[in-house]
Amino acid sequence: MKKIITTLLALFVVLSLAACSGSGSSAVPSGDAPAEKTTVTIWHTYTDAQQEYLEKAIADFNASQDEVEVVAESQPYDGFTDKVYQAVMAGNGPDMIIHYASEAAKYVADNKVVDLSKYLAPETVALMSASTKEEATSFADGQMHILPIVSSGPIFFYNKALYEELGLSAPATWADLIANCEAVKAKYPDMFGFAFDSETDGAQTLIMQTGNKLFNAATNEILFNTPEVAAQMQMYQDAIAKGLFTNAKSGNYFSEDFNSGRIAAYIGSAAGAPYLETEYGMGALPQGGAVEWVPAWNRGMIVFNYDDEARAAGAAKFIDYFAQPEINAGWCVACNYPATFAATMETETYKNFVAGNESFSYLNAEHAGAFPAVTAQAYIRTALQTLMSSVAGGQDVQTALDEAVAYIQEELANE
Repeated sequence: MKKIITTLLALFVVLSLAACSGSGSSAVPSGDAPAEKTTVTIWHTYTDAQQEYLEKAIADFNASQDEVEVVAESQPYDGFTDKVYQAVMAGNGPDMIIHYASEAAKYVADNKVVDLSKYLAPETVALMSASTKEEATSFADGQMHILPIVSSGPIFFYNKALYEELGLSAPATWADLIANCEAVKAKYPDMFGFAFDSETDGAQTLIMQTGNKLFNAATNEILFNTPEVAAQMQMYQDAIAKGLFTNAKSGNYFSEDFNSGRIAAYIGSAAGAPYLETEYGMGALPQGGAVEWVPAWNRGMIVFNYDDEARAAGAAKFIDYFAQPEINAGWCVACNYPATFAATMETETYKNFVAGNESFSYLNAEHAGAFPAVTAQAYIRTALQTLMSSVAGGQDVQTALDEAVAYIQEELANE
């Protein structure tokens, strides 16, 4: 009898607690509790209009759905990619960045970058052209580790008043450019005639215009150590030695030196035009080798792999949103970049943008080329930066080329 009473009392207590728990207006039945949002982060170095647009797009996306919360974290420009790499490898990095395919390639061997084809909506993947998709899947494992969302390329900027004063025009060839620089130096001895905003891209341009390739992606054979390339490097060294070219920046970009009157012309991103304060003219990249060639710079969304399906899917959900034609068009405007998606190009926003953007007409898109996003390309970029700096510093050209090849081979061997 005592056991029955004890059981009844216990049952009464349980029923009483259950009744109390359901009686308050703040209580929510467990089955109806709102799901906690998955937080994903994007690290970036954007400022001004680019940062403003990115943050607005994120806010609009967060408000549009209840599953994902995207958080933007601004980072210093200097050392950004190194900081990202270290954080991702330590497991506490961002979920997303916007960068080049060559950057994503650094993470492929360690399985630290997501295969986006598993997460993006089919209609997002379908936005890519054949050439864009080729780059997006050109990694060593054949997977899709980037969604290119904007493109750009370098053009030739020159001081319009100075060129008019000296009777000069945008150079068609490297020989024309050197002649222009000699005219500038004769009239203004303290002014440099020209600089590459990126020596790495300058090196690639000089190499590819010879008709040589950088490397064989199938065999990792290095192909740019040739007499033709050596001649191009010698041209660069001679121009530096004569004070016609410079490779020493005052800040992050040569646009700053252009604005201050320290240089008469430079090759930089078409997206840099809004930052120029000196009246400028524009032209296409000079040619002069066996083939016409200019680099294409496609930047896209990269998602890192932390073995967390919810974070990977959440990041992809934001990419689906950001790639929508009208939203992507707004990003192109904010960045002053050409679009990669045909659907974006058909929007009124983009059409109006292009109509007022003369710089895009100098990109020489018909001669533009990108590189396979394999590990070797990252090593090659580092080697070419060192090559150009060494050549500019007076090192024997052939020695510098040999050392560049040796560096790449050593890095590949240590993978």
